[in-house]
Amino acid sequence: MKIRRKERRKIKKKQRNQLQNDEAADQEDDLDAILSELDAISPRNRDSSVTENISSLQLHNTVQSTTLTVIRKNLNAENELRRMFGREAVENRGRGSQFKKKNYIFTSPKSNWPPMTKCGIQMVVDKTQNGITYFKYVHSKTNYQNLQQMFWRASHLADPHAVRQVLEIHPYHIDTLLHLSEVCRVSGDTQTASDLLNRALFCLEKAFHPSFNVTAVNCRLDFNRTENRALFIALFRQIIFVSLKSCWQTAFELSKLLYNLAPEQDPLACLLIIDTLALKVEDYNFVLQFIDEFNHSLKLTMLPNFAYSFPIAQFYKEIVEGTSNDHSSDLLQKAILNYPMIAQLICEKCSFVIESNSLYVMNENVLKSHTRSLTQQCRLYLERSIDLWKDTKVVHWFKRNVEFVNNNHSTMSGYQESVHRRKTVFLSPPLNVMRHIFISDISSVSALLPQTAFESSQDPHDPMPPPSTYSDYQPETTGPRSGNPVMAFINSLMPGFDQNTQNDQEIGGVNLGGFLAPAGEDNRAGQWGEQLRNIPGDFGVALRDMLANLYIQDNQNAMPEVVDEADSDDGNREVVEDDLD
Repeated sequence: MKIRRKERRKIKKKQRNQLQNDEAADQEDDLDAILSELDAISPRNRDSSVTENISSLQLHNTVQSTTLTVIRKNLNAENELRRMFGREAVENRGRGSQFKKKNYIFTSPKSNWPPMTKCGIQMVVDKTQNGITYFKYVHSKTNYQNLQQMFWRASHLADPHAVRQVLEIHPYHIDTLLHLSEVCRVSGDTQTASDLLNRALFCLEKAFHPSFNVTAVNCRLDFNRTENRALFIALFRQIIFVSLKSCWQTAFELSKLLYNLAPEQDPLACLLIIDTLALKVEDYNFVLQFIDEFNHSLKLTMLPNFAYSFPIAQFYKEIVEGTSNDHSSDLLQKAILNYPMIAQLICEKCSFVIESNSLYVMNENVLKSHTRSLTQQCRLYLERSIDLWKDTKVVHWFKRNVEFVNNNHSTMSGYQESVHRRKTVFLSPPLNVMRHIFISDISSVSALLPQTAFESSQDPHDPMPPPSTYSDYQPETTGPRSGNPVMAFINSLMPGFDQNTQNDQEIGGVNLGGFLAPAGEDNRAGQWGEQLRNIPGDFGVALRDMLANLYIQDNQNAMPEVVDEADSDDGNREVVEDDLD
């Protein structure tokens, strides 16, 4: 009897296990079916290899690469600040926040932010081509497009009251937030500027399509579409802001994401900064692998920044491996031969004394062979990477190779070609490079922008739009607008402003009439810092008062999000997709 009972229990247990296995198999089949449907829209990266169409010259030739894969948890600077200074150093949102405590991608919403209702924008699938899914932002016709028209008129007229009215109606209007963020930045209020930018990024993230994967390299947006450009501009400015906090890992991941969004266009010229950020986080293998995979199609080593990043990455790799630095020395000598201005700038900034029988790096005629555009890129690289060349391990190696080039340049292979390249290749900066320099606002670099850079719009929310721009709708404002829109807006906030005489308006005794006029040879973006330092504190007070008085109370029709009391500080939590507003 006991034996039969045991046998029956074994049979029942076996049947239950079989039933559970069948149910699990059915669930797995259902999951596969769901994933297959999603793949029809946007193939996800579910293994270690990623199929990416990265080459701007061979767009239809896909390559297998993990080099540009983005690590999601590193896109939020708060996670990096926690690792550096601890959780207590990062501002908490507090229990009074109306936002769900989730693992947001770019930033965590603050408790003092206005309640989030429907954004009025949505990301949808545009098209799928060659295994790549192109997305696009769409503005609601019922309310958001009307607000956008109101903002365009306010921006066109530099009317701060109209801008304030837009934010009172919609506290998360993207272009208004980008506009005011830039105004705050140039006026010196970086904290408010960063907060407004984060609010814009938060709204853009809330509108993401469920299939849009920031960690994949096959999700793209067309920069030529006006509605899409806000995400590009916001991400690039976020790179600048987090770099000011020395959050280099976050800046590096954001640069990879920004490049992945439109590698065939590279509208913000991410190739001018991505290598330097990789070296800042000591990811030397990234530089070496990126050059190895894409140098043939993108001609990376012809860019001054990559020409110098290549040898320094190789140098550190040789130190780790304990091998000789012959290869890195050859690469550095070639870089110095091709772009001696960078070596000269390094020597000047680091006060290096080079003892050589003859001069090449410091030769005035050699330096004159650099075109204005090439000089721009050399100075841009140095402003961002000079700390890398002050490392004690690098100094002796660098000086030794500079002395070698000084003494042997005329007999080195490629000497004549390097002179010809400097005079003929970098004749005029392309639009994406000018846009990169203009937004970066490094005075020693932006002062060299050509006159053509100021022939297109300089609007803070959409600087230097591409000539092939398109949109679902167009601004109703017409007529020319002279002058810099940021300075015009600053001017309009000051007491005694007269719209009819704005070109003769003075701020703190500084006449901005000439500055507001179109830029000329003696009136360029590089003058921003000097001009703004003379703006009195009255402007900062006026701007903060305007922002402080914005409508931030609960809207009668607002449906604030329910707070989830679960802890959300863990940056490794599973992603929870938000419902599209």
